[in-house]
Amino acid sequence: MSRSSVDWHPLADSDPVPGSPKAIDEEVEHMTGVAKKLRDQAEKLRKIARKEGLKGKYSDKLTEGAGELGEKLDQTAERYEGVKKHLSDWSDQLRLAQSAAEEARQLAKSDEKQAKKDLKKATERYHGRADELATLIENAIDDDPLTDSWWDNVKDWIDKNAGWLKVVIEIASYVATAIAIAAIFISGIGIGVVLAAGIAVLVARVVMAAAGQGSWADVALDVFALATMGLGRGAVSGLKAGQAATRAAAGAGARKAATGAAKNSMNKVYGQAGRTLASKSATKAQKRAAREAIEQADALAAKAGAGAEKAAAKAPVPKASRMDILRAGGDKDAAVAYKDMMRMRGAHAGNGAVHAASQGAESQLRLNQQVFLSGQGIDLGGKALGSSDTVDKPYFEPFQDYKNEYTAEVGSSW
Repeated sequence: MSRSSVDWHPLADSDPVPGSPKAIDEEVEHMTGVAKKLRDQAEKLRKIARKEGLKGKYSDKLTEGAGELGEKLDQTAERYEGVKKHLSDWSDQLRLAQSAAEEARQLAKSDEKQAKKDLKKATERYHGRADELATLIENAIDDDPLTDSWWDNVKDWIDKNAGWLKVVIEIASYVATAIAIAAIFISGIGIGVVLAAGIAVLVARVVMAAAGQGSWADVALDVFALATMGLGRGAVSGLKAGQAATRAAAGAGARKAATGAAKNSMNKVYGQAGRTLASKSATKAQKRAAREAIEQADALAAKAGAGAEKAAAKAPVPKASRMDILRAGGDKDAAVAYKDMMRMRGAHAGNGAVHAASQGAESQLRLNQQVFLSGQGIDLGGKALGSSDTVDKPYFEPFQDYKNEYTAEVGSSW
């Protein structure tokens, strides 16, 4: 009769000491066999490490790491041996507890009160020994050299949750791409938001790839996209610096032109004052007045120049259309800076300093265009050609096979 079919009333509703000593014995036997095989393989690896019986040009390669791997197998065998010893003890304790419980069940037919006392004693011993041996097994595992590192635990968690993690990361990747494209058409989405989204996806993919649940090829594609974004920021900075220099040159030119124009408009004042200062018959008071007239004229000319320079500096920047932004590599600041430089170059066509300051605008704009197209092209191309964890879509098999070649976890206590 199996224990599951035994009637334990009135002592209990079901088997108070469940378990199968036979199943435990079978597991102990299995673990004993595994430990022996591990020991045998470890000894073979140690012989390889000692180059026993090895000859030829490949012998050095074969011995590399053989000793270390043999040591790992020995440590694994020790874990099996330690755990199976405690399991064997549990099998013996379980038999004793079940035998005592069965005696109590039989006694209940004649002395129910004493039977309940005996059964309580048997179950208390059963649970006490179960907790004690479970702790010994846990300690045996925690204290052996094969204890998992924090990274092993992280990888184990990722392995168990890889399915939904891949879906979340893929969705986040599409969101990051959408933000980068939306930034072209929607004001208020700065480069900081785009970079933050891209970096978040990159970090997630690095962790997944390191755990063996992602491709390092995907990581490389993300790094390339972020690197091109960084180059683009350099080009934008160059355009903005050129804009500032061009505006400064335009302001200086406006100041010089306005000052000269103001002085030309006061030629009579300068002429009269000059003749007075040159005259031998002019009195001291007349000469003093002439000098004051020149000073006043200079001050007025300087004021006119300063006003022109200020007006040039405060001239409103042109607005960039969506097409301007697209042509500028998807960056509004770049589009505005380039358009402003071209406007000032046209307005000050004869000013060499303005032309020189705006000289690199075209090359910086082309650079930003190229890196934008490269980054977006790689990102969108990778999404189009690769398989998806979220939807069932066609993909380019050679490309996906290439990515799969670069799937390998890193770091382990093994």
